[in-house]
This record gives sequence, structure tokens and C-alpha cells, in this order.
Amino acid sequence: MKYSIINIIVREFLILKKRPAAWVLILVIPTVIFFYLGYIYKEGGIETVNIAVLDLDQSALSRKVISNVEAAPKLKIIKFLNSNDKLEDVFIKYPEVKGFYVIPEHFEKQIFRGEQTKLLVYSNASNIVFGNLIYKEAASFINTMSAGINYNAFKTQGIPNKKALKMIMPVKVHVKPLYNPYYNYLFYLIPGLTTVLLQMLVFLLAARSINSEYTNNTYSELLNLANGKLFNIIFGKLLAYTIVGFMVGVFIFSTVHPLLGIPISPSTLAFLPVVLLFVMVNAMLGMMVSAIFKNEAIAMDVSFVYNSPAFVFSGFTFPIMAMPAFNMWYAQLIPYTHFLSAFIKGVEMSTPFVFLTQQVIYLLLFLAVGYIVTTTILLVRHKKSMV
Repeated sequence: MKYSIINIIVREFLILKKRPAAWVLILVIPTVIFFYLGYIYKEGGIETVNIAVLDLDQSALSRKVISNVEAAPKLKIIKFLNSNDKLEDVFIKYPEVKGFYVIPEHFEKQIFRGEQTKLLVYSNASNIVFGNLIYKEAASFINTMSAGINYNAFKTQGIPNKKALKMIMPVKVHVKPLYNPYYNYLFYLIPGLTTVLLQMLVFLLAARSINSEYTNNTYSELLNLANGKLFNIIFGKLLAYTIVGFMVGVFIFSTVHPLLGIPISPSTLAFLPVVLLFVMVNAMLGMMVSAIFKNEAIAMDVSFVYNSPAFVFSGFTFPIMAMPAFNMWYAQLIPYTHFLSAFIKGVEMSTPFVFLTQQVIYLLLFLAVGYIVTTTILLVRHKKSMV
């Protein structure tokens, strides 16, 4: 049995060698696509956002606000608007402007009278990143400026400095972001993109593993090589695609991520068995699809449709708990959803393996379902061919 499985593995490698599409999946995606994605996000984040300012007050305090805006590290004033500009047309007239601040009339007078006033913040929210950044910077410098105004007011009332400081800021907030402290998009997106492409790569390779034997009339030859045992066929092919996929997975974590500057987690090595299981699951599911659909084109289409939404449904970019019920249910039917959860816990958070047990069990269930369905289909066809 051992030698027949080895022979099937070698045979599968030789078949892959003759397929140009397989070489594209095995070589082009890992060596070109992965690094190209890294190049896209090499900056890691947005350095500056172009904004405009409309000062309707023209006072000393409004000029101070503008100075604070200019001092904000993420903001760059590229346009000063005037009262003739229609606010609703600013983004159309000046497409390079991503947001603008409006300092209303009587801004200074209202503050000095002890009244509340507003700084209007307009952002082009068609891009959420720009919108959030513009609001965050505005909140930061306005809070600082408001604290300064209150501090001066307390001092004029004869309140001591230390007490005045405590009164304007009774609670201090210290934010300590973990696992991606710089909010770096490279660190955030690339691990997700590379691993979801790993799933697609393995799945699509395996989706032609069995139906191609019928297309090329080589199934009888394969059965003889397996000594007539379906287990040898399934296990041999499964190991072949698992080996290829795991090599790509190791390449991702050992070469792609480090070369792109993504920090290496001390838990990466311990996480590799989960990567191996993830690859094996997708190879098995790809073989299942290949067994169900004898037509190779249909099998590839089904595989593509099944894998395409994996990144969106995984909860990587939008929380699963906030999705509609059907989407939440469908997300559980994709192996990547469970692998991603294990990856975040095991690699990014460096949690002990015991916390990955649930995700590993789900992946094992996928493996079992794929194996049972594939074996059942091949067994039924084998019995029909014997009649």
C-alpha cells in the first residue's frame, strides 16, 4: 500500500508538471502576486490627507484653529475656500480635496461669551479611511484647544494651575493598541490576502484531480496503480496537493511576510500544523468537487464561486456578527473563516494552542465531510462500472 501511494503522489506531480495552469497557480501567485500586493500596501497607511478650510469668522481664534490644523501631522491644507464656494460642490470642484473644515461666523465671540459653538467637518466618506482620519484629527486638536480655552478661563478666576489642569481633564485616556500598534495596513491586510489566496490555489489545483482521469480515460490506469483500492487513490492525491500547498504556505510565512516587513510572530512555527491542516482541508474539498463534477470546466467554476467570497465572509474586513443571518451561516461553510480565527489567535495574538481547539475541530469536520463524500461518489461509480 505504501508504495502504491508513493507512486500515485509521483504520478500526480508529473501530471501537474504538464499543466501550464498549474504552474501559474504554484509559481506566479506566490512569487508575483504576493509581492505585488505587498508593493501596493508598502506605505502601510496614509501619510497625509489633503483638506480645505473655510474661515467665515476671520478672527484671532479662527486663525489659531487653522494653525492647529496645519500642525496636525496627518492633515495638509491645500485650499482656502471663500464664501462664494458652494459647500455641496467642493468635492466636485476640487476632487483632490478629501475633506474641509468650516469655521462659522461669530466663532470667537460665542466662545468668549461662554457659549458653545461648532467646527463643521465635511469629509468625502466615499472613502471611509479618509473620513475617519479627518474626523479623528479634528477631534484631537479641538479637544486640545478646548482644554486650553477652559484652562485660561479657570486661571482668570484665580484657580491654581494644578487644580485647573485637573478640572479640564479629570480623566486621562491612555490608548494601548495591541497586535498592530501602528495601525499598519501592510501588517493588517497582507497576511489575510496571502492566506486566502493559498486556499484558492490549493482548492483550484485539486478541483481537476479526479475528473481529469475520466476526461483523459486514465482512471483504470490509476486504479491499477492503487492496487484497486480507492483509499490509495484519495490519500495519494490528497498528499500530493497537500505537499504543494504546504510548501507555498511555508514560503508565505518564512519568505513573503519577512521580505515585506511583516513582523514574525514567535508562535509562527508552532502554528504550522494548523496551516498543514488548512491546506489538507482545501485539497480534500477540491477533490470532492472534482469527484462530484466530471466536467472540469464546471468543477473549476464551482470552485471559483465557492472560494471567491471567502475573504469577505471571513469577517476580516467586516464583523461576521454584524452580517445578515444567511451570510453568517454561509461564512461557517468556508474553511477560511475558521482558519482566519485560528490565525489571529495563534499567530497575531500568540495564544496557547488550547484556544485554537474549536477552529481545529471545525477544520477536521471539513476534512471528514470531503473524504466521506469523495469516497462515496467514487465507490458508487466503481460499482456501476463493475456491472
